[in-house]
Amino acid sequence: MVLAVSGMTLMAQSSDAVVRDKLTSAVMKVYDDHLAQNPNDYNTLFARAHQHYYNGNYTAALADVNQAMLLTPKTDKELRFDEYILRARISDARHDYGTELADLRLAQELEPKSLACTDMIAKANLKTGNLDAAEKAFKTILRAESMNYDAMYGMAQVELARGNGKAAIEQASKAVDLFRAEPQVYVNRADIYARQGDVNSAVFDLLQGMAVGDGGIAAQRLFDLSDTNYDGVMGALASLAEQSTDGGGIYRFLRANIAMDHLRFNEALTDLQAIKSRHLYESPTVDYNIGKCCLELGRFDEAVTHVDNAMTQDPSQPEYFVTKAKAEFYAGDGGNYDAAMQTLKRCSSFAPQYVPMLLAKASLLSHQGKDMEALGYLNAAVANDPTDAEALLARALLFKRIDNMNLAVKDMNTMTLLSDDVYDLKGFAYSDLGRDSDMYRWLQQITATDVKGGENFYYAALLMASRGDNFKAMEYLRKAIDNGYGSAFGLLYDDLSPINLKSLRSEPAFQQLQVKP
Repeated sequence: MVLAVSGMTLMAQSSDAVVRDKLTSAVMKVYDDHLAQNPNDYNTLFARAHQHYYNGNYTAALADVNQAMLLTPKTDKELRFDEYILRARISDARHDYGTELADLRLAQELEPKSLACTDMIAKANLKTGNLDAAEKAFKTILRAESMNYDAMYGMAQVELARGNGKAAIEQASKAVDLFRAEPQVYVNRADIYARQGDVNSAVFDLLQGMAVGDGGIAAQRLFDLSDTNYDGVMGALASLAEQSTDGGGIYRFLRANIAMDHLRFNEALTDLQAIKSRHLYESPTVDYNIGKCCLELGRFDEAVTHVDNAMTQDPSQPEYFVTKAKAEFYAGDGGNYDAAMQTLKRCSSFAPQYVPMLLAKASLLSHQGKDMEALGYLNAAVANDPTDAEALLARALLFKRIDNMNLAVKDMNTMTLLSDDVYDLKGFAYSDLGRDSDMYRWLQQITATDVKGGENFYYAALLMASRGDNFKAMEYLRKAIDNGYGSAFGLLYDDLSPINLKSLRSEPAFQQLQVKP
């Protein structure tokens, strides 16, 4: 179970996404170059459509597959079947289930025995509420493959949609009885329990799923469930910890990780300290997480001590060094720039391209007035991840400070091409470019979205503070804390970041804010 949770953290912190994006760009260039020479090559058009679909560019995918279908010979039934299936997948991604079903029926005429096509038909009918058609399709699959646990899960969803909760659990349980070593069947039954409001049973099933196989998917679903029912998941894990004869170390570890994921660092620290003091689980991750929580709560000397303990056990994790450097800078009376920079240099000796390390170095140097040295590290950060919004914004603001407005505007324009996700900081770019209507649209969108730990409101406050609108910034800060934002570091200390709340801290209303325990 611990490995499953730790694996999720490592994946989130790796550079796999950057490598994937570079490979994708190279593949797309090959397709584009080939089609420039031979625009009627329907096989390449179909392949590029597939890549566009994988990239989430559904409009381009649809255009390519439609063009491919115009050119594909009627006699090539195999390719035409694949084209209908891809077009159906595009429609599904767009929630256009009527069009999806129309294409699936055409695909089924070409290959009547395709269970993959039947499965898509079943699920599309389930989404549209055509339960009889969905049931018929799922039963067709089960007649051909009596132990198909995905179809059993489909039948469970049909029963649940009909209001037959007990029958739904019975259907999902058939798969669990047959495949006790398969994490997915526990995940499926947990979903049925959760939809009926039985969070305790859902959590128990997800823990079972984490205990078999690699458990990664079950761990992810547990975190997903906490996003929609935080109190229920935390309560279920607390009960299991209390009932456990060994102190419930794993349940406390999971609670701590979920709490940290929701920026509730006080809650996380309570469980982590219980693990540490009772020797329930020995791991550098426990020491690091204690240090991370202490940093976020403004307890910097403690943070340094605990992260040091983690680094002694495992000196290969670059995020440990970055966290320690931040704590060192703020620790004591006025912080320690030299110690923080030395820690980051140790990190760069084995992870020279780690973007958070490069950004931390740039922040320290900029704080010392060494803007040109800072620029070098920001250039390296952007080179290693051209879509890192924090790096682009920091570099743009530095360009402005050294009066290079052309390059500042270029970086801000690059940011406007990123997603509307709160962490892509698009609103800050719009604000700086004078595109206020776009900025307010982004602001309205992120504040209408449910984001864990109230970070959407925190970033809204940062944006308003950067514009000098302290009244609105305070409104958003209160909402952030009411929605679980638990980082005293972000509120009270983080001045190294190019976007911060320093301008608000003299406000009487700000001084009354408190992170909730």
